[in-house]
Amino acid sequence: MKKLLYLGLLSVCVLLGSCVEKNVSNVFDKVERYMDVYPDSALLLLEQIPHPEKLRGKQRADYVLLLTQARDKNYLDSMQSDSLIKLAVDYYKNGGDNVKAGKALFYYGKVMDLQGNDTLAMQAYLNALAKLEKTEEYKLQGLAYEYIGILNADRKLHKDALDNYQSSVYCFQKAADTLGVIYAYRDIARIYYVEQQYDSVYNYINRALSLCEEKKGCIDFERVTPSLLQVKGIAKRNEGDLENAIILLKTAVETEQDRHSMHHCSMSLGNIYLNQNKLDEAKRYFTLALKSERPRTLAGAYHYLYLLEKRQKKYAMALYFKEKSDSLLSVDLDAKQASQILTLQRKYEKGKLLLEKQQVDHENKIQFYFGMVIVLFIILLCLVLYFLLRKRYKEMFRKNMQVIKENECMIKRYVYELDVLKHKTGETAETNREKVGKLNQKILLLESENKKIRENVCVNGVYLLDQLKKEKLIVKNMTKQEKEQLLEYMDLIYGNLISRLKKDFKLTSGNLILIALLKVGFTTTELMFTFDCEMNSIFTKKRRLRESLNLDTTDKLEEFITLY
Repeated sequence: MKKLLYLGLLSVCVLLGSCVEKNVSNVFDKVERYMDVYPDSALLLLEQIPHPEKLRGKQRADYVLLLTQARDKNYLDSMQSDSLIKLAVDYYKNGGDNVKAGKALFYYGKVMDLQGNDTLAMQAYLNALAKLEKTEEYKLQGLAYEYIGILNADRKLHKDALDNYQSSVYCFQKAADTLGVIYAYRDIARIYYVEQQYDSVYNYINRALSLCEEKKGCIDFERVTPSLLQVKGIAKRNEGDLENAIILLKTAVETEQDRHSMHHCSMSLGNIYLNQNKLDEAKRYFTLALKSERPRTLAGAYHYLYLLEKRQKKYAMALYFKEKSDSLLSVDLDAKQASQILTLQRKYEKGKLLLEKQQVDHENKIQFYFGMVIVLFIILLCLVLYFLLRKRYKEMFRKNMQVIKENECMIKRYVYELDVLKHKTGETAETNREKVGKLNQKILLLESENKKIRENVCVNGVYLLDQLKKEKLIVKNMTKQEKEQLLEYMDLIYGNLISRLKKDFKLTSGNLILIALLKVGFTTTELMFTFDCEMNSIFTKKRRLRESLNLDTTDKLEEFITLY
């Protein structure tokens, strides 16, 4: 009887397991049908599968392959992780399913490409082709050839890239994928553009535009059209056909849905206007490019604005844009990217200098250099005056502090004499009153002199710091004027510290006072008395200050203030 019961339970478990596996397989089939047309729905279906970590074998490999594919088609950054897709690669590499093996290798290549590992990406794409060539997955073959071509183009292997793109055209045509053919034609045109074979550029761009015209009204084909116009417009510009170049690029800017491409195209259009000396139009399109979120595009826009302002002899704004461009070129770029960008920048500067040499006569050059000499002279003069004034203020500060110190010693002496007179009995009351009056008058005169000296920003700044240090004054009892005097003193002594902080960060008066006190070495205990609060409040103030200064968790606040 017990044996029959166990067998019954086992049968139920097997049946339930079979049902679960069948349900998962049904979901996978639906995901594959949705993948190309409704990739967002495909991803949603995959995310609704309960406990995917419990999947094993083929179902696990199918799941990670479909998930990677769905994330790619939805342009999600999470695709950059190679841990998932590697499971599918390992599972299918020795199996008999060449389609899935090829897909897994292809997406592994894309992940490596996103991670910047060109070598592994190239190997993965080639291995994918080796698997896919045994199948009828012509679209995926075309994509593999396309991405291989992109890698070769990045390496300046233009002949190899052309061969790859031609192979992708052949595959896309066999797959009846017109959109893929259009993108391949655009890639080919870009290679011919680099090679300055403009007839070939127009040939492939026009063929692509004709295909787009046949599919007029379809959003995917309308989306690719502006990039085709841009390539054609830039080629026209390089050939000197500026009128048609402007028409093409304007149309591209107005119809481009991809913001990055639109901003890049705006710079090309602005460059034409700059060369035509139509500075207002040029500035309009360079300013439009400033809305880009990509550092390289922003750097390019600022560089063109620098050239524009320099041409107008607005040197202050030119310098500002030059600094913005240079700083962006060095931010968030690895060594390889930085080298490439700087190389392009040097080529561009060289070309522009040659153009200016042809366009600008000797007299204008002399005027320019003369103006630069004047500007440099003024800057040098300002620096000299600044240091001289600073030295003078420091000397005056030293002398004033010495006078205050001497006056305080005299006041202490007179107070002592007053105390002695109060206990002296040998003199008449009238004589005693006369001496007391004279001493009080001397004390008042000395205190008045000290008060006048302390009205000086420097001296009063030191006095206020001393009062805070000795716990004779707390921040909340300071007047607005006293706070300003303290900050002005810190600005003078520490090389415009407060002015630089106000320019670089959005800081409150309380933040600036805290920075000033930390700068001169106030301890946490001293800060507790100074701000009249508990230790937790000091930690909270420091934490909020760190946030306002955009410091990482690893950055030390005191070290930052010391070195700033």
